Amino acid sequence: MLVNRTRNTKLTFGIAVLASVLMLFLAALPLGATESSSYQAGFAVGSSQPTQIEEHIAEMKLAAQNRGVDYATVLAAAKEREALALQILPEKVEWMHGVADASGIPYEDILVYNTADKLMTGFVGECTTFLANGKALAAGAGSIISKNRDLGPNTISEVAKENGGDHASTEIYKAAYIDIPQASHTYSFVGSRSAGRWGYGMGINEFQVIVSDNDAPTRDELTFANGLHDNDYVRLVLERAKTAREGVQILTKLTEKYGQAWNAIMFEIGDPQELWVVEITGKRWVARRYQDTYTARSNQFQITDDYEICSHDLLTYAQSQGWIGADVTKINFRAVYGTTELYPENNDNIASRPAVETLYNTEMRYERAMELLQGIAGNISAQTLMPCARDHYDTYTLPSGEVLTLNQVPYYSTDYVYDRQEWMTEPPTKDTVEVSIFPRAICHHAFEGTTAATGILIARPDVPNELGLMIHAYDQPCNSLFIPFYVGASSVDTRYSTPEVGSKFLTISKLAFGCYTTYHEGIRSVFDPYEKALFTEMPAMEKNYVDLKAAGKTMAAQAALDAFCAQHWTKGFELTDTALKTMVEETAASSAWGR
Repeated sequence: MLVNRTRNTKLTFGIAVLASVLMLFLAALPLGATESSSYQAGFAVGSSQPTQIEEHIAEMKLAAQNRGVDYATVLAAAKEREALALQILPEKVEWMHGVADASGIPYEDILVYNTADKLMTGFVGECTTFLANGKALAAGAGSIISKNRDLGPNTISEVAKENGGDHASTEIYKAAYIDIPQASHTYSFVGSRSAGRWGYGMGINEFQVIVSDNDAPTRDELTFANGLHDNDYVRLVLERAKTAREGVQILTKLTEKYGQAWNAIMFEIGDPQELWVVEITGKRWVARRYQDTYTARSNQFQITDDYEICSHDLLTYAQSQGWIGADVTKINFRAVYGTTELYPENNDNIASRPAVETLYNTEMRYERAMELLQGIAGNISAQTLMPCARDHYDTYTLPSGEVLTLNQVPYYSTDYVYDRQEWMTEPPTKDTVEVSIFPRAICHHAFEGTTAATGILIARPDVPNELGLMIHAYDQPCNSLFIPFYVGASSVDTRYSTPEVGSKFLTISKLAFGCYTTYHEGIRSVFDPYEKALFTEMPAMEKNYVDLKAAGKTMAAQAALDAFCAQHWTKGFELTDTALKTMVEETAASSAWGR
């Protein structure tokens, strides 16, 4: 899986926990590390975890078998990437040889696992995002983006701060698949990412520019390994944009030049004044501004004919494909460019990709998100969005018309999962499982993918930019804790910027899976007091910060901000142990024999 911070592939199911450990070993190497030390680091991983590596590679191969993937084709692609790595990052190749030699696993399997696993496993993960601006907010001004980032079930997230700086004209930005010129100056930001990744899934920068993204299927021609990864797009905007509108310009220029890699992407970009959504399809795009209102995104295009600006070839490309007539001057974007396949492997089937405007599961999540936003319109804030991020649906109507009352319990913890048919009166007559009729929840719990992190990004016009804020929860927010990360903090606690804290929340998530009613109340009894206190303590700290700055006491203001963050990071870390202890006690109580 991912083993270095400069070139990576999209995080996929079932192998991320081990991958995060592998990434840390390589990320710990200095850029000038010798081939010998890289080999030794790989050897250490291979000798300490041969069984785990072998199991995950077997899992990858099984996924490939189920998808009908030709291993020889994937191996050829992996060798092409190996040749590239030998030119620009030879330590990576040495590291993989070390892992292979120590574990006894064929080097070719290690190579595929680290460079082309996406081709084997496909992708897992969707996202749901809430957006609001201006008068839709409780504050009456500013922008908020709240994103549930759904990925593979073992994904570990990290929160890190990247410091900006000046760069030489010869420097390059090493994106996931390609190299592009580096900006002459980059800005600082705080963001959430998959463990060890170079790009980010969401974040806020020193000018309170906030960014997140959602995948979407497209009929368009994609650039694959010759284009930009969505996590790179997010980082590039955070590093280069001083306003949301500038972020739109950066995104669209990059898209027209390099193209989006493996799927279409919808980017949400805000600042204290504006909120934009850019929907990218291949090298084409549309953009719309949302002012004094709210909207949501799941995993299909939502912009129809209401886009404000678009790429110069949006219509001509569709006309060249025969999708629209020559006399059309404006299109319903999602109806023309939307389709069913979220992650195609190549461009061979463009002509056969159907035009599909909405998808059942995605549309259900979008409608649910809009319903929740409508209920808090005019009062949207971080506090009112937290229950939205934790939503599992209240009721659900079956195709027969029967209404199920789920009472906000995740589907996999209800009595409806598989109809609880462990006792079969007759042998099964077929070896397939019917497609689940249940929609993917906003706070998602499933075998193949889950909510890996939630970030509530807050851009406010009435505070110094240093108080730009991301409130972040690891894994499913219903059984997690929202913790504050200010962009103006001097640094981020290394327990959060490495897999240490993420691993604890992942453990809570795993233990609670399918047993929500057993553990949820105990978990919330630990986490709720922290969150309740947070929203009374933050305004007091922020006022103190502003007052100190106004008095010219800049160092004292910085110290106050750093102390506040450190206190809450430490308390949040300690509460994960308390929550786990509570879960163990609940387990012991529920398993005891009664008299």
